[in-house]
Amino acid sequence: MISYYFDLKGPSYTLDTACSSSLHALAVGYECIMSGKCEDAIIGTAQLCLYSVTNLHFARLGIVSPNGYCRPFDIAANGYSRSETIAVVYLQKAKNAKRIYAICPHVKLNSDGYKEEGITYPSSRMQHILLKEFYEECKIPTSCLDYVEAHGTATVAGDPPEINAIYNVLCKNRETPLMIGSVKSNLGHSEPASGFNQIAKVK
Repeated sequence: MISYYFDLKGPSYTLDTACSSSLHALAVGYECIMSGKCEDAIIGTAQLCLYSVTNLHFARLGIVSPNGYCRPFDIAANGYSRSETIAVVYLQKAKNAKRIYAICPHVKLNSDGYKEEGITYPSSRMQHILLKEFYEECKIPTSCLDYVEAHGTATVAGDPPEINAIYNVLCKNRETPLMIGSVKSNLGHSEPASGFNQIAKVK
């Protein structure tokens, strides 16, 4: 493992939570720092499209765009293009940082559990709960938000539940519009590594 090669100390994990893998790993790194297990964390993520059979499986599942374009929140919702990413985030306490590019004030995870539709269908209700609890816990008024970088996979299963959760939690009682976007319209969907593309975009 990389941590062994570089003689790194502290916890070393390999995580796979599908499309949330990179951001889940970021949350684990954050919690390790906050709990005192380590002073900083190197969080790496990778997605390489090495096997054409995987593309075939995804196409038969009906989630890959037939024309190769990824158009999040488009009414057609005809799928995404698979893409590649290798990225690393270095996370540390602000007091120790020589340069600060972004601040992570709070992290929260949840799981949407069993659904009759199947594992590939996200739960709008659980996304709603996560967003609501997150902003209540970190005490940031949702009215302060100007932009939300959404998951936005351009699929019928994914986009409507996500946009409904965002609307119900973040768009009520707003005086100004909330801009919403997804980096997948530029780079496609790098699945487990996609979260770090979103961080790079908004930074």
